[in-house]
Amino acid sequence: MSDSAQTQGFASTLSRRQLLAYGCLGFPVAVLGYPLGLFLHPYYADELGLGLAAISTVLLVSRLVDFATDPLIGWLSDHTRSPFGRRKPYMVLGLPVMLTGIWMLFTPEAPVTIWYMLFWNTFMYLGWTIMILPYYALGAEISNNYMVRAQITASRQLFVIAGLIGVSALIWFFQSVLDRDSPGEVLNLLATFLFFVFPVALVVVLFTIKEPPPTPVARRQSWLKGLRSMLRIGPFRRLVYVAIAIVIGEASRHAVLVFFMQDVLQAGGRIGQAYTAYYLFGAMAIPLWQWLAKRVGKHRSLAIAMINSAVMVLFTGFCGPEDYNIFLVLFVLKGLSFGAFAYLPVAMIADIVDVDTAVTRQSRAGMFLAVNAAIDKIGIAIGMFLALQLLGLSGYDPQLPMTTAGEWMLRAEYAFLPSFFFLLASYLVWNYPLTSARHANIVAALGRREQWEQRQKSTTNPSDGAPAAV
Repeated sequence: MSDSAQTQGFASTLSRRQLLAYGCLGFPVAVLGYPLGLFLHPYYADELGLGLAAISTVLLVSRLVDFATDPLIGWLSDHTRSPFGRRKPYMVLGLPVMLTGIWMLFTPEAPVTIWYMLFWNTFMYLGWTIMILPYYALGAEISNNYMVRAQITASRQLFVIAGLIGVSALIWFFQSVLDRDSPGEVLNLLATFLFFVFPVALVVVLFTIKEPPPTPVARRQSWLKGLRSMLRIGPFRRLVYVAIAIVIGEASRHAVLVFFMQDVLQAGGRIGQAYTAYYLFGAMAIPLWQWLAKRVGKHRSLAIAMINSAVMVLFTGFCGPEDYNIFLVLFVLKGLSFGAFAYLPVAMIADIVDVDTAVTRQSRAGMFLAVNAAIDKIGIAIGMFLALQLLGLSGYDPQLPMTTAGEWMLRAEYAFLPSFFFLLASYLVWNYPLTSARHANIVAALGRREQWEQRQKSTTNPSDGAPAAV
């Protein structure tokens, strides 16, 4: 993308260097997300002595706070004006907040209380929000081309999957070679690793990607009014329902995965191995989902990916101690859908931003992505809260022999419940209204309106000479 193209606001194409530079921050993002979903609650339950019910409450409250702060941070980012841009100052500000929270949360000094976990979990997520939401918004604003946006999100997702493969392989090495599968040891290692990788990746983004200037704003709204107006947009409201269904299904599965592999499959030492294959095949499948999105649309591609996930996860619920190899095959086939889950919804939101710009004459990518992130976080909180609470009510205790009720609850929460939510999401997104053709018409209308406004300015101010570049 040339400087002149960037000065005009958007680019129709991006170089490979720019795509890779923007996407590289996805690597440490993935490395952080892995232990948060898999090892944090087993660590605080088994090694630090906090109960599953108390931990699930902490996770719920932390995410509820995020639910309130995400739209606010998105609104602030959208309306900030500085010599360094709208997005980059927040990315720099959020990094030290997030890293401090990671260190305190991953490497606590025993004994700890539930209040300690609540404070630092919330603090860490606040830093995450301040840094990552503007980063996602920047990706949505680099280009307004339908398929280039898919390439941008696919690049980020490739780095996300690379991070997940890398951290999975590292944990596999810890478990299989060094025989060190303690959650505490894993978390300590990853905290140190993140302190190095996050700053390096952020510097690459800051110095390689140039922010386009903000779209001129005809009027401004408060963030609460802005949120209400966004939820009136039909495609966005539909995508919110889809996201909630997907995230609750995935969260309930991840909440019990460690326990399912340890006590049902009796393969707790193979978690790293299973996830290495899972994410590796997920990365290999991204070109397939891109190809499918061009053929049938992003929404149908996402729906097909969810159907695949529902079927594969459902069958894993019937696996037992002698069926690890069968489980691994089903697990890997489910992993084919991972890339589609992670990058297609974000690309679809970027398309919705164009519709919003056409109606409101404001560029609110940060706000839209903030609301989407808030929905993700509250969905994760609800899914994990319900899964851990129900697991406790069934009598399951990871430190005691497993009961029959506990075993069936693990199977239900790992396989049957997620399958239901995946199929529900597939149904909701199948007839999604913002197709590629409709999006192209909207972008063309935006271009015609900008040209007309420039002609009007030239007519009103003939001394200015040629119309200013948009």
